[in-house]
This record gives sequence, structure tokens and C-alpha cells, in this order.
Amino acid sequence: MAKAIHPVAGAIGLLTIATFWLSTAFSELFGSHALVMTVKAAIPWGFLLLIPALAIAGGSGFALAGGAKAGLVGAKAKRMPFIAVNGVLILIPAALFLASKARVGEFDAMFYAVQAIELIAGATNLALLGLNMRDGLKLTGRLQRTRSRDLKLTAREVVADGTVAFRFTKPAGFAYRAGQNIALNLLDGAGSDAKRRSRTLTLASAPHENDLMIATRISESAFKRALDALPVGSGVRMTGPYGEFTLHADPARPAVFLAGGIGITPFLAMTRDAAHRKLRHRIMLFYANRRPRDAAFLDELRHLETANPNFRLIATVAEQTDPPQGRSLETGRIDEEMLRRNVPDVLAPVYYFAGPPAMAKAMRGMLKKIGVAEKDMRSEEFYGY
Repeated sequence: MAKAIHPVAGAIGLLTIATFWLSTAFSELFGSHALVMTVKAAIPWGFLLLIPALAIAGGSGFALAGGAKAGLVGAKAKRMPFIAVNGVLILIPAALFLASKARVGEFDAMFYAVQAIELIAGATNLALLGLNMRDGLKLTGRLQRTRSRDLKLTAREVVADGTVAFRFTKPAGFAYRAGQNIALNLLDGAGSDAKRRSRTLTLASAPHENDLMIATRISESAFKRALDALPVGSGVRMTGPYGEFTLHADPARPAVFLAGGIGITPFLAMTRDAAHRKLRHRIMLFYANRRPRDAAFLDELRHLETANPNFRLIATVAEQTDPPQGRSLETGRIDEEMLRRNVPDVLAPVYYFAGPPAMAKAMRGMLKKIGVAEKDMRSEEFYGY
């Protein structure tokens, strides 16, 4: 819900302030006193739209930030208090004062001094809201300012039933954070429709590795068929990295990863990165699949658990249909009982969940039920295509 509401509320707030500012500037420069009086009388009524819009944008933004203090999400969160203070302490009192002066026709030096302050404060908030909108577009990948890079497919490997990992050359100087994604464009073989040739995919490789890896379930979509049919050595085009679905900075806060199916890819990158960098974060990964044969990278995750004393894996399946391989798996869905049985203090960690939309919705509902705050939840949904 917050993901849908936040950009709409932010856009309404930005457009409302822009309307106030432009109408004020136009009436003062080109209009009569009568027009100025009309504009000044209308602006306070506009607060009925502006104040709820900014409150919703700020509240949903802090919820989506999940406590992040770095990167684009952190930058957006830091701007919102300044926008709020500027509005409450300067813009609203100034607008009310100017409306009262205009109503009785007092266009004196005090009126124009306050008018100048209001215009400066309004321009400041417009700039800050514009920066927040820009950063939001960057986070969603809609504002792709990173340059395209050409990659070559170097290897492919079946990593689970119906799931294939693809390895590509890593461009010189390309840097990213574990958990981020890229937009991958197939140069040939997926039809002429650009939407069919390009998809956003999470990097399952860790930043220190020499190549880039993605993994995906192979379906009947044109993109998946074309990707699966690419010969080794074929070229693709990449833009990115994008996203803020990355491990929080504070090692004192445990992290609990809740993964369903191919939603394991960002967590594989994070666990690889945590082991390589010897991070002090305590990480617990709950990994759910329908059958053991569907669990991609399960052996590697078990090895990482052995290598990293701060990492624990709880793998579970809905159906115990395959012959047992290695350590036994739990049976059943990730639910409150499983969580409480394995997490000593369920309100202490930052929770990350990724998987199909239905799974992500179920995880959010479960966490809310046990009292986890919205700011301590971070999510990413994996759609079929």
C-alpha cells in the first residue's frame, strides 16, 4: 500500500506548492491588486489538499525507508523533516498573514517583505520535493541515468528444477551493492517489442566476484525463452544498478531474510557478501520452496552457514517428495510459529522478504500481526514473466 500511495501523495504535494508559487509570482508581476487578493484568499483553502498530501508522503516515505540512513532512501528521508518544518513555521503562517493583509487591501512594505520570504521558502520546498521525486524515480528504475554496458554470456547452469543461473562478464569499474538489480536487455531473439526484450533482474552474485550472475525460473514468456536459448558468447546490454533492497548498516540489529522460490537471489548475494566481508550482522534466512528439487542454491547456502558463524539457514518445503539429500528440511510454510521457534526476540531484527506477490503479502501480514513495525520491514516482489 505504501509503495502505491507514496508517489501519488508526493506528486500532489509538489504540484500544489508549484501552483501556489506560480500563481503568486504571476499575480504579483502581471496582475492587479484584485487578482492578488483572489490568489491570497485561495491559497489557505489549498492547505486542505496540501497538508494531508505531504503528511501521507512523509509517513509512507519513512515506512518505505525502513530506517535506512544511507543511499537515495536515506537522502529522501532526511529532506522530509526540513520540508515539514519549512511548511509549518514559514509557509503556512506567511500564507495566512498575507491573506489577512490582502483581504483589507494592505499592500504595504510588511506585505511585500513577508511575500518575499514566502516565495523563497516555497522555492526551497519545491526544490527539495523535486529532488525526492527524482530519487524516487531512480529507485524504481524509471529514471535510468546510468549508462548502458555490454556484457557477454559466459556460462549457464541449472540450479534447481526449472531454474537456471546465467553468468556474464563484469564490466571494468562496475560497482553495486549486494541485493541490487539491473535491467537486462536481450539484443536479439525476443521479438521486436522492447518490453519483451528487457527485464529487471536481481544480481545473485556478490560485488567482490569477478563476474555477474542472475538466476531465474524458465517460463513460457518470450523473454525467458530467448534468454534460455542464448548461446554462450552472446551479447546482452545492461543498465543499472538499481534498488535499495540491501543489508542495513547497523550490525547490532539482526537481519531475518524470508525468501520464497526464486526470491532467494538478493539474499544469496547478501549472504555471499556478508561472508566475504566478515560482517558482524547476525543473519537468519528462512527459505521456502514447494519441493526440495525446487530449492536453488541450497547446497551453497548450507556451505555458507558452515563458513559464517553469524549466518543460520532454515530451509522448508511444502512437500517432502524427493529423496533426502544432506541435512533434512523443515516441512510447512514460513509462519508465526516457525518464526517464534527460531528467532529469540521476534521484534529485534530488521525483516527482509522477497518472493511472488502473494508470498510477500502473506509475510507482511504475518509480521504486522506479531507486532513488527513497518519501518523494520523491507520487501521486494518477484513477478512471473
